[in-house]
Amino acid sequence: MELLYIKQVLAGDTSRFSYFVTAYKDMAFTIAYRIVHNKEDAEEVVQDAFVKAYTSLASFRQDSKFSTWLYRIVVNAAVSKTRKKKLFVDNSETNLVEEISIEGVENAYAKLSSAEQKKFINDALNEMNTEDSLLLTLFYLEELSLDEVTEVTGIPKENVKVKIHRARKKMYLVLDRQLRTDLKYIL
Repeated sequence: MELLYIKQVLAGDTSRFSYFVTAYKDMAFTIAYRIVHNKEDAEEVVQDAFVKAYTSLASFRQDSKFSTWLYRIVVNAAVSKTRKKKLFVDNSETNLVEEISIEGVENAYAKLSSAEQKKFINDALNEMNTEDSLLLTLFYLEELSLDEVTEVTGIPKENVKVKIHRARKKMYLVLDRQLRTDLKYIL
């Protein structure tokens, strides 16, 4: 279906591009927000990315999914935006993650409602550094394969696997802290 829409857009039926905007705007915004950490900047990045995707549609080689190609454009636009603002997160963060009770976090998390779970996940992702948040979003929320995450981020596949593993551990730390803090207020 997407290939048909691409052919129609390239043949001059520009209204068909609205399919891609509707289908991918939410995840494009999420990805941009994870990088720029600002709603207005994320909206601008997404708009710029869709314009770039539209004007570059003829160069889409179709050797990957359209979404993967678009998300790469979003990542590049967001990184460019942060470089211009000189806000890009330094990756010199230590890779040491203290041991926590993953089982304890999972048990407490399982007792939350679906809405509460989403809130905790989003809050945790917002607290994490840009790269970790982006990798977890792409792999777990967008359910991209490791190859697709590599294509979107430009990070070698072997590094993606390790970074996702470490990011997941860091997320458990953030969730553990959040859950402990909230439990104090509840009890």
